[in-house]
Amino acid sequence: MSKKSALDVKTLILCAIIIVGLVLTIVGFFGNFTKGDGVLKDVDKTLSGLAKSNKDLGDDYKLEGFAAISIFAWVTFFLAIATAVLFVIVKFLGLRNLSSVLALVGCATVVVAVLLFVFSLIMVGKWADRAELIAVLGNNARVSAGPILMLIGGLLAGGAAAASGKI
Repeated sequence: MSKKSALDVKTLILCAIIIVGLVLTIVGFFGNFTKGDGVLKDVDKTLSGLAKSNKDLGDDYKLEGFAAISIFAWVTFFLAIATAVLFVIVKFLGLRNLSSVLALVGCATVVVAVLLFVFSLIMVGKWADRAELIAVLGNNARVSAGPILMLIGGLLAGGAAAASGKI
């Protein structure tokens, strides 16, 4: 009896970690991705704001690497959701044969979240040096909370899902 109750407590703790990770990923996805100091006000851009700015820029002034950031953000977003759904299916509906799929999706979530953060740092660093983008991103363009929250959320959700395969 005590072994079963310990398993239930571990499952609930992992479930709570995955939910927190999912919430952080969703908040990060819809949050600001870049921050800059504008002439009249701060320039904060969400992912959709960056997409709109990138579309409005001429072909010579496109945000280099934005496609990679956008793809990694969307993949992280959907993998975090898939992790939560698979966890519920495996742990609460009793389909234990999908636990290896859950662990694999969890590992993929971690990897993609890390890649999103790294590419965000690299690309915003490249953008900050381009004078023609100051009007779009402001002076001193830098990564804002969005990619950071998505990294933390992806690490929590993916890590807990990967760890749940052992329990």
